[in-house]
Amino acid sequence: MLEDKKMPVTGHLEELRRRLIKIVIAIVIGTVVSYIYRRHILDFLQAPIRKVLKDDPLRFFSLMEPFVIHIKVSVYSGIFFAIPVVLYQVWVFVAPGMLPKERKYLLPFILMGTILFLFGAGLCYYAVLPYGTEFFINFDPSLKSSINIASYLSFTMQMIMIFGLVFELPLVLVLLAKIGLVTSVGLAKKRKYAILIIFIAAGVLTPTPDPLTQTIMAVPLIALYELSIILARIFAKQKEKTEGES
Repeated sequence: MLEDKKMPVTGHLEELRRRLIKIVIAIVIGTVVSYIYRRHILDFLQAPIRKVLKDDPLRFFSLMEPFVIHIKVSVYSGIFFAIPVVLYQVWVFVAPGMLPKERKYLLPFILMGTILFLFGAGLCYYAVLPYGTEFFINFDPSLKSSINIASYLSFTMQMIMIFGLVFELPLVLVLLAKIGLVTSVGLAKKRKYAILIIFIAAGVLTPTPDPLTQTIMAVPLIALYELSIILARIFAKQKEKTEGES
């Protein structure tokens, strides 16, 4: 699929189907491996709230809840560990629309995408979740907590995935620039609107309704937006240079 060739719409849809199947296979493999180590993953995910609850245990409220929890944790972890494969399949799918010299960026694309995802997920786990859980649990000291482990883990895993995915912003914008939907000049002109949207998104996505947590998410995203403008400009110059030489 790395060759220059034109395909009809049905050909692109078939190629997309093949890529999606490979992504699903990678997620399934990741889920199986994660299920083997699910207890270690559960301990890791519960660490932020256990520091706050101390000896107070998490509870489950239905018969099948422990089983469902283990399956859900395994699936989320499978998606998490499949991110490099997802990035590879995305690159291979869009590569035919790129110039030959641009296809050498496969490894940097996967590496950068993985690092950005891990950075966002790590920021959530080490900065947002500890602060968020302590804020909510200690919000009213007169109330006794009885935390449901299923709701806590769903909340935790969703937040980690959300942070990881939104930090892929530079890659998304660079790919959009490559196919001509955005330009570095356009991104720079819309900077003030982008900052506003980022803060609104941070307010919606962050777990605690306070400016500090929203800023923890928004500031890195603004920096990544600026990085996207630089990368879009670099790739645009490389494209113009290559087209001029041909």
